[in-house]
Amino acid sequence: MTLLWFLIWLIANNIGSHEPLMLNPVNAWTATLILAIALDLSASHARGRGAEGKH
Repeated sequence: MTLLWFLIWLIANNIGSHEPLMLNPVNAWTATLILAIALDLSASHARGRGAEGKH
């Protein structure tokens, strides 16, 4: 998911205007990156591949 986000951002950044990733305040691109990372981490946890699944 994060790799897909990066590819979409890279294309949008090169085709459209340059949009930096800002953390203060969080802009739309940074918010979607945080969401993509959260989805990646939660999917790993839901499948049992997190730290608890390794026991």
